[in-house]
Parts: sequence; C-alpha cells; structure tokens
Amino acid sequence: MKYALPLVWTVALVLAFAAPVLLLLGQIDLAHAQEILGAERFPRVMAVTGLTGIGAALVAVVLGFLSARVFAFSDFRGKRLCRLLAILPYLVPNFVLAAAYVTAWNPGTGLLNGWLPLPFELYGVGGMILAFAVAHTPVALLMLEDKLARMDSSLREAARLAGASPLTVVLKIELPLLVPTLLSALCLCAALDISAFAIPAWIGAPAKAYPLTYKIYQAVQLGGTDGIPDAGVYSLVLLVALAPVLALMALSQRREKRRVLATGKAARAGDRRPGRGALGLFLALFGGYSLYLFVAPLAALLFTTIVPPGCAQARGLACLGEFTARPYRFVLFELAETRLALQGSLVYGSLSTLLILALAVATLMILDGRPRLLRLAETGFSLLMATPGAIIALGLIVAASGRFGLNLYNTPWIVVAAMVLKHQNLAFQPLRTGLANVGPSLREAARLSGAGEATVWRRILLPILRPECVGGFFLVLVPVLGELTMSVFLSSPSYRSLGTLLFDLQDYADQAAAGALAIILVVLILLANEASRLLTRGRIGY
Repeated sequence: MKYALPLVWTVALVLAFAAPVLLLLGQIDLAHAQEILGAERFPRVMAVTGLTGIGAALVAVVLGFLSARVFAFSDFRGKRLCRLLAILPYLVPNFVLAAAYVTAWNPGTGLLNGWLPLPFELYGVGGMILAFAVAHTPVALLMLEDKLARMDSSLREAARLAGASPLTVVLKIELPLLVPTLLSALCLCAALDISAFAIPAWIGAPAKAYPLTYKIYQAVQLGGTDGIPDAGVYSLVLLVALAPVLALMALSQRREKRRVLATGKAARAGDRRPGRGALGLFLALFGGYSLYLFVAPLAALLFTTIVPPGCAQARGLACLGEFTARPYRFVLFELAETRLALQGSLVYGSLSTLLILALAVATLMILDGRPRLLRLAETGFSLLMATPGAIIALGLIVAASGRFGLNLYNTPWIVVAAMVLKHQNLAFQPLRTGLANVGPSLREAARLSGAGEATVWRRILLPILRPECVGGFFLVLVPVLGELTMSVFLSSPSYRSLGTLLFDLQDYADQAAAGALAIILVVLILLANEASRLLTRGRIGY
C-alpha cells in the first residue's frame, strides 16, 4: 500500500491530463489531413506562425535581458514601481493589450495615429510581433533577473579591474553563464506566442494573417462540432511545431540545473549604485518604451470609456469636457451578460483555483519522498501548461461530451476542468519550492515523537507552506481571470467569462463597453496581485 498509492496516483494524473489531447488527435482522418496540409494557403499559415512566434520571442529576450541587468545589479529610488511597470504587460491579459492597440493604432480611427504613430501598419505580422514582444518581455525579465542577481559580483569586479569594458563583461562573463536560461526564456516566449489566440484574433485576422491557433478557432466557428476533425489536424500541426521548442526548453532547463551558477560574496553597496548617466539613460529609454507601447495605448482605451461614443475620434482631448460614466454603468448594471460573466470568471475561476491548489497539495503529499514519480508529475503539469489552450479545450469537448460516459459539455464544469489542466503547474511549482526549503530535521523530530505522515503535514508542513498556498491562490487566479482561448471554445448559455464577453462586445463594435470591461478586468487583476503581495509579505506577487 505504501508504494501502490503513489503509483496509482501518478498513473491517474497522467491519464487524466493526457486523455483529452490524445482523444482529440484520434479524431484525425489521414486523407482529410493530407487535403488540409496540401492546401495552397497552408504554407502562409505556417510562415505567420513561425515569424510571429520566433521573431517576437527574440525581441522579448533581448529586451528582457537588458531590463533584468538593471533590476538585478542596481538599487535606485522607485525601483519597485519601475519593476512593476515592466511586469504589468504580462499581468494584463493579452486580449486587453490587443484591444488597447486597436483603439490606439487602428489605421482608420486610431487615437494615437497623429500623436504617437507606429512606423508600420498595426494589422498584420508586424503588429502581432510587436504585441507579442510587449506582452512577453516580462517573462524573459523574470527568468533572467534572478540568475543575474545570484551571479558573483567578484567576477565582474575582477574583469573591470583587468581593464575589460562593460560590453566585454556582458559578452565574456554574463552571457556564457546564462546560455541555458536564455534558451529557456526564448523557448518559453516562443511557445506562448505560438499558443496565443487573442492577439492573432484582434491584430492578425483583419489582415488575414492567420496563425495555427486562429485556424483552429475558424474550423470550430464555421463548422461547429463538425469542424473538430479540421481543428484536430491544425492542433496536431501545432503540437508538432511546438515539440522542438518544448524539447529545447526541457534540455536547457536540465543543463541549467546541472550547471552551478557562479555565486559568492554579496555585492558591496557601492556595486549596486549605478552611475547617474547610465541610470538616467536606462530610465529615459525604459520610460519612453513603457509610455509608447503600454501606457499610452491603455490610456487611449480608458479615454474612449469616459467620453461620448465617437467623440474621441472626432474631437480628441476636447472631449474631456463631456465626461461620462455611461459605459461603466451599462456594463455593470444594464448589460445582462455581465452578471453571468462575473459569475463565470470570479465564482468558477475561484473554484478552479481552489481545486488546482488542492490537487497540488495532494500530489506533493502522496508523492513526497518519491523523486522519480514527483518529476513525472511535474513534467506532465509543465507540458499541459505549455500546450495551447485551444487544444486542451477541444480535447475536453471530445472527451466530455457523453461519448465516453462523461458529459460536461455546455456546462461550467468543463471550463473548470480545462482551467485545472492548463494552470496546475502554477500552483505546483511554488509549493514544491517551498517544501524543498523545509529542513528534514523538522520531519525527523516529528516522526521520532510518534507523529504519522498525515500529522506531519497537518501540524508542521501545511502551516509552513501557508504563504505559498495563499500566494499561489492569487498567482493562479490572475491568469484564470484573464483567460480567453479556452473560454471562447467552451462558453455556453450557462457559462460566460469576462474575456468572452469582451470578445463579443469587440465583435459587435461596442468599443466603449468593451473598453470599460477591459479596464474593470485590469483593476481586478491588479488588486489580486497586490493582495498576494500583502498576504505573503512580498514573497509571492509582483
């Protein structure tokens, strides 16, 4: 029994998490697949997917590295606010960022076209690369900042004393030590780009620049359940496209764990005070970048929600004298779908988050002390997190539509299942890290006193892990509130989310109402992040 339960639990996890994807791929007909893959437009779909995914990832890693060096090596007044501003594009859902970009730089009615114009047209591959890069630069920043902060300052110090220039220090010392992390960041950003739906829907689709994720959506939108075989073909191609990216990321992470990052004495206080010129240049460039590509588009979106419809495009800032809260009143009190969307995002989102936390804790309890099974579970969670949400949603439609004895279709519970599958790793990783930091002497002392395994967890480990549990709740809730891809496929008369409602409002050209809902969602996510920081005393959150 001691070994049977962990083994059974691991097998159950693997089957539960892998079954939807495998069942979806089982819907593929080879002859039909050859017809789709041989279509005249299919090479363009692959080109758009590759260009936007890899191109945006390269930009994100370069910008993330440059920002990470400053935040890791420097202390200056206002650092926490600058860092939060740098990470905000990741906290804000992609569909809100895309909606802000459309409001700001729509070729015909963009509010910023005359003030801060883009050097190219928003709609198309260029606009998608720009939006992806802005959205995922914080991912690279977070991955690289910790590694740089742990780097022994004496290495850079010795190089400078030997006459090395700052560029030489970067090229000869920092980059060689960071190669595995850089590759991991590049692969993760590329996987996020390739898997995304909102930015292609808002920015790519108007120019008919369709990546694979949008083709999956098109197949289901046009064909309903009859389009699932077509969507399965595109899903298979998407998985094949992601496979080398995920394999390279796994290899990089393995090399990263084996490589001992050079660490040693802490940096002296003087090492963390950048020169005024260098810091001033960084803050100027960072401020310009944030203002141009993030703050200004969101401000434009906010502006359209506090003035009469069409006034912003016709009269610009002169509309401020006609302030109105009508879009917010309409969204919050008059639009019937808002109540169902709030219920879907907050109630079922919170329930999904609690289930994710419970499953993470149960997995750690059952597999504790069995590193191989724990690594297998961790790998499964990581793969599902990297799997596009569209594939998970379609797999659940196939698996839970009654054909196999389980019918969750057109119910909120299929969305809960999708959230648990997709976001399980977000709760599992902080809890596992927190558990690894607990000294073995505590457990040994408890066992010597006669405590069983359940008592050790209840009286010792879970109280110690309380900050990780509380912070993990909000860490998972943030992406759940901003989730769109799976909700678009799984929405039903009994389930809507804030993301799907915003998507519909945008489709119906109710820009003011869509903007108001987007602003409300951003406020909810920022409050969740701040609550996470306060409740965990800064250990979790941004």
